[in-house]
Amino acid sequence: MASAPSPTAPLAKRLLLGLLLLPLLLPPLQAKLHWLPEPALGGAFDMAPNPDFSWDDLVTNTFQTRLEKYLEDRIGFRSFLIRSRNQLLYSAFGVTQAEGIKKGKNGVLFMPNYIRAYLGQDRMEEADLRFRVQRLKSLQRDLAQRGISFLFVLAPNKARFEPENLPPHPAPLPGSIYDIFTERMHADSVHLLDCVALFERWKHTKPYLLFPRGGTHWSGYGATLVADTLLRRLEALGGYQLPSYREVGRPSIVRSSDSLRWTDNDLNVVLNLLLRQETTPLAYRHLQFDEPRPGQTRPSVLLVSDSFGWGLMQFAPYIQKEFSPDSRVWFYNRTVYLPDSTSHPTGEEVGALDLRQQLESRRTVVIIMTEHNLAQNEFGFTDQVYRLYHPMTDADRAAIDQRAAALLKEASWEDQAKDHDLAQHLHDKAQQQYEREQMQQAANR
Repeated sequence: MASAPSPTAPLAKRLLLGLLLLPLLLPPLQAKLHWLPEPALGGAFDMAPNPDFSWDDLVTNTFQTRLEKYLEDRIGFRSFLIRSRNQLLYSAFGVTQAEGIKKGKNGVLFMPNYIRAYLGQDRMEEADLRFRVQRLKSLQRDLAQRGISFLFVLAPNKARFEPENLPPHPAPLPGSIYDIFTERMHADSVHLLDCVALFERWKHTKPYLLFPRGGTHWSGYGATLVADTLLRRLEALGGYQLPSYREVGRPSIVRSSDSLRWTDNDLNVVLNLLLRQETTPLAYRHLQFDEPRPGQTRPSVLLVSDSFGWGLMQFAPYIQKEFSPDSRVWFYNRTVYLPDSTSHPTGEEVGALDLRQQLESRRTVVIIMTEHNLAQNEFGFTDQVYRLYHPMTDADRAAIDQRAAALLKEASWEDQAKDHDLAQHLHDKAQQQYEREQMQQAANR
């Protein structure tokens, strides 16, 4: 005679089914009820908007795709799941899921564009670099004639600073942009503060790290050392004396990645790992800035800068305290910011401003660029200033048009078929050739 089924069997099956369904039910319940707080993911990304329904989008499957993306971006425990996946790949294989971040030795993180620049894989013809330096020399001269001092600040490259921690890489090629550029800047007496050379000199003499393991910019400590040097150089070039400041006490030492400031953890954050990434202790100096005394002044400065410029304002208020309130930052020569942090744009775009008024209301102009940006022609700033003070004449335009016409006549039918804007491209080429010749003739006079 068969035994009767245990009354606990159906209950056990229900519990087993519930346990199997729980992983499927928890994410939508978390998305709806937000039971547990979820830390936001680092980095910049766009959340898909809630799609508007329409029959046409439904028929073409557009609505379903957009709805799927909307729900995927808001599923419960999304950040935990992403961090878990990233942690597994990072810990097991050393692979980062953040686009453009490479894991080097000793857990040091690098950006690929810095590595390419150090290896000499970003190339420019030496003639092009000579022309860029000649343009900077002209800019320096034109500003000096109007009582404005000029300084080019070359920010350090983390890959060049600590190649011993790079991931496996080929040997650097000779004749990098950095090598040729700095050689020409010194030869043509263009005012240059080469922080690459400074950092190389400080690497084994300073007591604290100049680059963070988990960041791509100079450390807070390194930025303040640069600022100290920069201000003394600007005083010498501008013939003024800035307000005094002094260091108070010993620097604060931070060992937790959660307490690192500003850009000192900018690469670690976007890795979005589950476990805290180990960080080497970093130092933050305590500085006290004084009000101007007799004979001291706070001149107006214009900074045309990439992201390295923010370190001169965020870790300590050098620009805010040493220069006048009407000083400005032209970030990549596009957007205008107050000289305090990246969170305070003025709402102005550089292209809409009166360039002459902006320049001639300053005592000092500073360009701050990193090595990998040297091929960007100072973000167009130098050319704009040159055209302001050296406008083209009718004879110049006629000579360029004549040269462009000759280049177009020499172009093959194949070139014309491939490039629908060939005439404009050849005109740009003709203008570049003409301007280089004019610049060379002026340099030889």
